[in-house]
Amino acid sequence: MAMVTPEMKMPELMVFFRTFAVGFLAAEVWRVASYLGNNFSPELINVNFWIQTSAILIITALCVYYALNRGAISDSARIIRSCRVDLLLAVIVGVWANSLVAPNLKKIHDIIQGADPYWAPAILAILCTMLLSPIVQNLRARSRKDRPQLYFLSDDEIQQNKEDALDCGSQAESFARTVMASNAHPGLVFGIDGPWGVGKTSFINLAARHWEKKPKEIIVCRFEPLRFASEPDLTDRLIKELSATIQREAYAPEFRPAANRYSRLIKGKADISFLGFKFAVEPSQETLDELLDDIDDVLRRIGKRVVIVIDDLDRLDAKTANSVLFATRRTFRLSQATFILCYDTEILAGIQEETSRAREFLEKFVTVKLSLFVDTSSIRNFLTRDWHNEEQKLTSVPSDTMVRLGEVLSELADIIDGDKAASYLPFVGNLRKVKRFVNALLILQMERSDLSRTDFNKVDLINLILLHLFYPGTFRLIYAEETEGRSGRFSLKRNTGADNFINSPAFSGHLEMEPAQAFLLRQLFDAETLELPARADIEPSVRASRACFNHEGSRNLENYLKLIVRFATPEPQDTFALYQKAVEEVMKGKKISIILSSENFDLVVHERAHDQFWRLLVNSSSSFNQVAAEDAINTLVEYLPRYASIGRFDGSLRHRSIYSLLRLLDQAGWGRTDSKRLENSNENVVEIARRIFGTEEYKNKGLLDRLAGAERGALGWNDLMLFRLQCSADRQGQLYNLQKALIVFDHPKAATSGMVSGLAIMGMRRISQVVFAKFKADYIDRKVNFYSAVDAIPVEDFDTMGLLIAHKDDPNTKNAVLSSICASRSGVKGFVIYQLSNSKEANGSGVGCGYYDESGVEDSHGISKLMDRYIFGFCFNPDIDENNAHHFLNHCLSHLTNSYFEGIPGDGFVASKDGLIGHFDIESIARYWREHGAFVRAKAEEIPNREVVMSNYIATYAEDLDGVFKVLDEIVN
Repeated sequence: MAMVTPEMKMPELMVFFRTFAVGFLAAEVWRVASYLGNNFSPELINVNFWIQTSAILIITALCVYYALNRGAISDSARIIRSCRVDLLLAVIVGVWANSLVAPNLKKIHDIIQGADPYWAPAILAILCTMLLSPIVQNLRARSRKDRPQLYFLSDDEIQQNKEDALDCGSQAESFARTVMASNAHPGLVFGIDGPWGVGKTSFINLAARHWEKKPKEIIVCRFEPLRFASEPDLTDRLIKELSATIQREAYAPEFRPAANRYSRLIKGKADISFLGFKFAVEPSQETLDELLDDIDDVLRRIGKRVVIVIDDLDRLDAKTANSVLFATRRTFRLSQATFILCYDTEILAGIQEETSRAREFLEKFVTVKLSLFVDTSSIRNFLTRDWHNEEQKLTSVPSDTMVRLGEVLSELADIIDGDKAASYLPFVGNLRKVKRFVNALLILQMERSDLSRTDFNKVDLINLILLHLFYPGTFRLIYAEETEGRSGRFSLKRNTGADNFINSPAFSGHLEMEPAQAFLLRQLFDAETLELPARADIEPSVRASRACFNHEGSRNLENYLKLIVRFATPEPQDTFALYQKAVEEVMKGKKISIILSSENFDLVVHERAHDQFWRLLVNSSSSFNQVAAEDAINTLVEYLPRYASIGRFDGSLRHRSIYSLLRLLDQAGWGRTDSKRLENSNENVVEIARRIFGTEEYKNKGLLDRLAGAERGALGWNDLMLFRLQCSADRQGQLYNLQKALIVFDHPKAATSGMVSGLAIMGMRRISQVVFAKFKADYIDRKVNFYSAVDAIPVEDFDTMGLLIAHKDDPNTKNAVLSSICASRSGVKGFVIYQLSNSKEANGSGVGCGYYDESGVEDSHGISKLMDRYIFGFCFNPDIDENNAHHFLNHCLSHLTNSYFEGIPGDGFVASKDGLIGHFDIESIARYWREHGAFVRAKAEEIPNREVVMSNYIATYAEDLDGVFKVLDEIVN
């Protein structure tokens, strides 16, 4: 192809005229300054030389500093590099012209020379002030430390290769080289195609770093049409941006006039308003191509190519996007310009009325297209590793905060690396979305929550946060239906008549919505997707953690929602994870006493935490080694007196802990070694009985002696009798190993299976005789009244939680606690004496201690008879102590019967024959009343207002003893 010699262009006269004017004015300013300086110089004769020198140096430094900060060096270098000798000559001519015109300005110069000499310092002062003002403001701005933002990740595009977390630097460099190698090619347009957030702007920034290495060859112009979308003519704005960029990068004064003419030509006729009159100004007769040739000629003369980057094209509406494309099309004649359009084809096609035509329309403009993609491996690396790098601009987020978020980010990385990665890409498919997710964690103050100490399932938490970010309407519906104790269409429901969970019928309607939203809902709530086993087989950790459960007792989903909306995390004591971790520590060898003495298990505040810990510990005790088993049993026995005894049986932690102790013995109290467990044989299981009775290796450490030790007083006897009762096989307590041990302890060859009643009687004989022997030694032989001993128990032994002190200023609560303590005292008396005196055999409620003799196997109820003599002959006998009459009266009032069951008219509790006789021998009661009835009646009249408080009623001497006396008289008669 033959080379075409470009036509010689006419010089830009205004450029030379402005340069000439600069030289002329500079010379005139210098002349005036000389005149004023000469006027003022006589005034400086008496001024110290060093003061003058200092002032000159300060003013000079001020001017130099101002010039340097305004970019004087770079501007001067740009002008020098342009080698525009012609313009330098124009400046020199301007100076020469000033000297030629000077005689004609003599009158003005004479006035200046004759002016007051102090005009010089005045003008100098105002000029210095003008220079000093921006300098001071700039220094103040630099010295002021920027306040860090509230620990959120910004969505700024990257600027340097070291910030590249997606590893697209090599691709960007290759693209930059391709653009540079394309040389002068009119109408060459590169397209960078990719979805929002994929990093198109960052990709261009990395490419620009490569172009910056060739500053003599390429100028990069960044045009963001979104900033000027409201302007009527984007072509004009594009030319202005291009002109400003070229002026910054190269000294080409001819470019601006040519660009202005091009802009005016595009606009057509212009109207000028002057003093209310409008004048129409027609453009010159130059054609569009001629003006573009002029602009292109300027670019050729400065020896630079221009890369024009048009970003965010897909964020404009259809009309504005088309205007930008047409503006690009109009400037295709520029051979020194290369265009790069950044857009998402799907977005641009989506905003057009006809998608197929929109794609074809776009193809007319884009010559070469490059599509950007994000690999999930890059996102995974960012979540697990790259956020540590200082270059990732996460300095606004403290490192310890990111470390605390690490467990959630690692879980998200595992999701992205898993089989469901494609389904999660709409939510975390690029760094913009990942940063949005991290910011969501930060605003939830997730870094303050140690998720390892909560029950939250991390995958469910991630899914709910994504639902909250991308589908707030659905999230609000979930919040409305599943909080405040409600259970709506999203959480699972128990399947009536079956042992599984199902979804509400209304839930299926939400699965027909947008596929991405339906995917999140399925991952959270769909029973089929979750593949849960039968209700009975669901692990406790699953029931405590999955968001799909939100029924009574497992408000998991509500806890998730409150975390996201209210930033509220459950207290550690309300989480399953606290106890699970504690049990794991026990199994690793940590002492239970150390765990229970920690802040989370402060007994005064968190009694329930102890209850939950022992429940889970007992459930896991079958896998304990010998050390853990010994520690668990000994610690629980030690802690029993520390637990409150207010309430009966399941009503107090002390009572519930007795059954926990029995289960520990049954599961972990035998066959333990440091490694494997021994087989379930009679020879191994009998170790449980040796623990209970304190024989062989457990000598002086028997549980019966420890539970009712002298230091534990009468309350210890309540523990012991409850322990003994629960050992009875007929109570169906599922303590098979323990019950077997009690049988084979005395009868190694005896059968341990068969009729439950027979097994219960055989197994309970030894323990009943040992317990009674101890009671006999502690109370009967020593002549200690058990009822008086119970009355002497300090209030603090019942109220170990300090409720009375805590509520001392609340009379209602204080009275309620006192009533509970009184009821517990009555319960201890009745329960211990009943268990020792009861002579009933195995009938489902446990074999009574009184069923046996003190020794032997005759089982003639000898213990019961001895107890009768002790109770009526000593404890109730007013001849020994007059106050014993009150023990008898209190006993009678504590054994009233509900009138409904007795068929007696009235409402409440009344005295009945069976209730008063109870487990005692009727002859003993009749004999006692015949001998002491009159005295007891008289003692009752002394304190008519005395009350007997039970757990279900309160009886008084004044109102209820008449009925008691009537029944006692009937028994005697």
